[in-house]
Amino acid sequence: MNGLTPLKERHLLRNQEEYQVKYNYLKFPSPEEAATAMQERQSILSAIESRVKWGFHDTKVDVTKLSKGCQLCGEGQWSCLFINNLCNGKCFYCPTQQTDLARPETNTLIFDEPQTYVDYIRKFGFKGVSISGGEPLISFDKSLAFVQAVKAAFGDQVYVWLYTNGILLTPEKVEALKTAGLDEMRFDIGATDYKTDKIRLAVGQIPVVTVEIPAVPQEEELLKGKLRELDALGVNHVNFHQMRLTPHNFSQLIEFDYIYAHGEKVTVLDSELTALRLIQFALDEGLKLPINYCSFVYKNRHQKSANRKKHAPMVVKPWEKMTNNGFIRRLFVKIPSERKTAVLAEMVSLVEQQLAFFDEQRQELSFHHYILDEVKELDLPILLEYHVSHIFPKETGLNEFESIQLNDEREVVVERRPAALPIELDAEQLALLEQFIEGDVAYEESYDEAIQQMMTHELIPEGLADYY
Repeated sequence: MNGLTPLKERHLLRNQEEYQVKYNYLKFPSPEEAATAMQERQSILSAIESRVKWGFHDTKVDVTKLSKGCQLCGEGQWSCLFINNLCNGKCFYCPTQQTDLARPETNTLIFDEPQTYVDYIRKFGFKGVSISGGEPLISFDKSLAFVQAVKAAFGDQVYVWLYTNGILLTPEKVEALKTAGLDEMRFDIGATDYKTDKIRLAVGQIPVVTVEIPAVPQEEELLKGKLRELDALGVNHVNFHQMRLTPHNFSQLIEFDYIYAHGEKVTVLDSELTALRLIQFALDEGLKLPINYCSFVYKNRHQKSANRKKHAPMVVKPWEKMTNNGFIRRLFVKIPSERKTAVLAEMVSLVEQQLAFFDEQRQELSFHHYILDEVKELDLPILLEYHVSHIFPKETGLNEFESIQLNDEREVVVERRPAALPIELDAEQLALLEQFIEGDVAYEESYDEAIQQMMTHELIPEGLADYY
């Protein structure tokens, strides 16, 4: 259908399913329009190529002078604590409903006490913490308490930043956050009609001041002027986000004549081109202000992969392997009952070395890729299965799990579940597996469903999203 790969076709169908009849109100590019937009994007990228640096599988530009918070985000070394889910801004582009005071939460885990959150940061080895919302300044005392606790426990070993629209910021709050050791403050000035008065309170007081806003297409000319102003103010960084469509902001976004793009989620195509044009503008103007573009595919791919990589080591078994994309790779063969005794006799030393494991109930021999050649000699079909890890406040009773003790009173669990149905590998797929093992293959979309499944679970795709 439409000449799309099976993966793109799945994305398109899921986008239609998410929005149902509302989908018909959205303007997606025709193949010709998509090609024109891709050409425009490439023209911008060619114009800035020698002046910028790409990072994170070529999904983020410019990474030449990223803030430490952005660097830790890309490396998966941060924890984002949503202090509340309540906001006093009226941003038309906000992707989520912000109407609940809520309790401090990260990754399904609620932390009412700062000290327990500190124990969580220590247990999982995070190097960065962000305080977000909602709007953290609505819960200022609580936000301050978490900043104080993290900095008291870790000092410079954990970098802490706070997101705000700045509406409630005062000199007294800036001083309190500075004293607590806050490393960076990030402003969404789109919530205040791009006013910069509250930024002036933080510049020179908080070590790093960043403006982090969506690249709004109809504001492109205004934003050019703002970049000059922010540069003159001494702002340290600007982060432009790609706008995305959600059921929450649907009624606001369709008021504008945006062109949308399919993908893992529906995004505003015009927003990406706006962000890249603004980067080119700043470079052409010779502004010293570092600007980076936070594409949706960067956030969706890298943040999810990083999340998996934090948990997977706690549930991966010795005969399994964590992939580059943070999934758990399990290889196995089913042992016919008439061959069970002979096969296990051959594998006994490998089982003792934990390079293999026999599941009596399933009659399956799981094995590490180190011994793939030995397993091949058994002349049995080789199967491949991927698992994904999740963290929860307590076990669900549905999957295998490991309990992680944070302190004497609090534990969490990491569960694992199958990420897809097992694949019985044919010769081509087995050869591809061996390339993955050797690190000899680059991500490429495939028309073969099994190969695409392997690509998806093994590797993080390269580059910005295609338009369609």
